[in-house]
Amino acid sequence: MRQQFAHAPQDASLIAGTVADNLRLARPGVTDEQMWSALDVVCLSETVRALPDGLNQWLGSDGARLSGGQRKRLALARVLLAERPWLVLDEPSEGLDSATESELCRRLSHWLDATGTGLVLVSHREGLRSLADQILTLI
Repeated sequence: MRQQFAHAPQDASLIAGTVADNLRLARPGVTDEQMWSALDVVCLSETVRALPDGLNQWLGSDGARLSGGQRKRLALARVLLAERPWLVLDEPSEGLDSATESELCRRLSHWLDATGTGLVLVSHREGLRSLADQILTLI
């Protein structure tokens, strides 16, 4: 069952390495084009393109050179690259401003529809509700 799910936890972990090193953890054979595509979906491609070394930019321990929201989105891009039938996302927009959250939601919705990937979303943020077909509220 584990092979059916790709998980992006609330506290996303990154390795001490480059942007590409972190994305290649998703699965063997990930291409630069696939990395850029995933980064675009998670609203991070412009940021990475602006880095001096782009995909080859050293991030430091646990992505120290990135903000919390950028680390979260890089981990989300890695999950998209895993190409699993289901995603489990825990607070994927935490640390994002409302405009970025809205754009992330729009792009992620399009990606989910295009790939047929299922989603289990854990979030308290209202902006992500449009991604859900069913909502369970736990108190």
